[in-house]
This record gives sequence, C-alpha cells and structure tokens, in this order.
Amino acid sequence: MPDASADSARPRALSDAAPLHRERLLPSIGVWIVGVAFGSVLGVILVPLSHALSLAVGIVGVVGVCVMLAMASPVLEVSGAALRAGRAQIPVDLLGEPEVLDKEGWTVAMSVGFEPLAFHLTRGWVHTGVRVPVLDEADPTPAWVLSTRRPEDLALALRSARSQRS
Repeated sequence: MPDASADSARPRALSDAAPLHRERLLPSIGVWIVGVAFGSVLGVILVPLSHALSLAVGIVGVVGVCVMLAMASPVLEVSGAALRAGRAQIPVDLLGEPEVLDKEGWTVAMSVGFEPLAFHLTRGWVHTGVRVPVLDEADPTPAWVLSTRRPEDLALALRSARSQRS
C-alpha cells in the first residue's frame, strides 16, 4: 500500500498548484429571479391538468433552470502558468501588465474603446473587469478583456503568476 505521507511531501507540478485566483461569474439577482419565474411558469401551465403534476413540474423547472444558470457561468482562474477564462486559456508568459477597469473604465472599454479583435469574456451583469495585453507577436488577438467582480484580485494574481514564471 502506498504511503500517503510520501505523496504529500512530493512537490506539486506548477499546473497542479492551487489557483491564485478563481471566480465563477454567476448571474445577478435579477437573472436568478427571471430564471425562477421561468421555471415556475412551466408548472403553472399544467394547473388545468393536475395540481400535483403542476407543482412537481414547477419544482423541477425551477431547480433545472437554476442548475443551468450556474453551470453556464464561466470560471476565471489563474493557476500555475496559465490564465483560464471559460474554456479558453493562455500562458501568463504571453500576457502583459493587466489594466484594472473600474465602472467608468469598463463602460469606455465596452463602448468607444471596444477592441473587436480582442478576446472578450464579458457578462452584462458585471460592470468591472480587466484588460490584459497579449505580447505574442504571432497572435492576432491584441488583448484579453474579462468581466470580473474582483478586478484588483485578478490583476494581482496575474502579476504574481508572471513573477513566479520569470
């Protein structure tokens, strides 16, 4: 039988390290309320047939919509040597200095300062974010623009990950 203490003493690979930053971009309260209302309407439709059936379908509908909203919410993660935004990822070595976008900066970035060639992972219910330039000359993407409720934390995690790599 393998010794568990030997496994814990072994250093973890950089990609297996605990994330420096992890955030799931869950919907706002308003989206949750609309989701619950939509799920319950599925049950209300069946009231003329059976009250018990309509209650059961309503409960399943509310739970199902809530689970779908949570599962469809992307995750931002800085872990090891990479930034992961949803299903996309990029090595932190290829990223420049992150720019924290407060509410005003975010408004500019999403309107007159919009970069059509940048990689965007944005959510309408999050009004702050981070813009990180891509330093790779061969990459046509000039930057990553990411919604985040904690832009200072994400920027700090990116700086830390970059400094650990150099």
